[in-house]
Amino acid sequence: MENPLDSPQQGQASMDSCASESSADSTLSKNAIKREKKAKERQLLREKKEQVPAETASRVERQQAVVDDGNMDPAQYLKNRLRSLASAKASGLNPYPHKFSVSMPITEFIEKYRNLSIGEHLESTEISLAGRIMNKRASSSKLFFYDLYGDGMKIQVMADARHSNMEGSEFPRFHSGVVKRGDIIGVVGFPGKSRKGELSIFPKLFTVLAPCLHMLPRRKAVAGSGEAPLSKKNEKEATDSVWTPGKSRNPETYSLRDQWKPDTANDI
Repeated sequence: MENPLDSPQQGQASMDSCASESSADSTLSKNAIKREKKAKERQLLREKKEQVPAETASRVERQQAVVDDGNMDPAQYLKNRLRSLASAKASGLNPYPHKFSVSMPITEFIEKYRNLSIGEHLESTEISLAGRIMNKRASSSKLFFYDLYGDGMKIQVMADARHSNMEGSEFPRFHSGVVKRGDIIGVVGFPGKSRKGELSIFPKLFTVLAPCLHMLPRRKAVAGSGEAPLSKKNEKEATDSVWTPGKSRNPETYSLRDQWKPDTANDI
């Protein structure tokens, strides 16, 4: 009896069938690879879209943290600061350093470097200054601005992570949570002017010398401050009464947020 496999026609049919199956497998494999590639691209696109709002929210949260200190109840503010100091002591840190050497007062710093060009930095010059922080602003997790007062004068402290001796996450944690308005600080860095022409010191070393336990008094609302607006009649009067360290205060002009009450219908 003749073996069916020995038939030339059947052998050829069997080979054609195998080739057809191999071709189908190859086509299927290519299509699967394309589908897998497209799925990965869609997944990466989704992750990228999700990452942008997360980064934006994180930046807003950091900036909001600076603002929220001013909206906090004064009693709660004191408790939070005392808790923070207790935590620092428990970890072996001294919240009140024994000594900090200052190379010049702020008045001399201003006199010596006031004529720098806009954007000019003297990175080879090292200066150490000390004073009280009266204002704090956050541009990002790697850039913070402070108004530093001493001897009745003010300069800007431009704390940039690129120049700091702090590492990684330590920089935003320190500037977002540790440094507060009213703190007496010491900075070691180089002089320069910002792109907007403001005389600044760019610190490499930033030390809190004496934390301010109590919330600083806030001046009654001025236009653009985010607080209750003043009438035009009182706006100039309030602006002229801005207090700086070393200047006597008018207690009628300043109040803690929870103590402020509108004086007239125009102040509401």
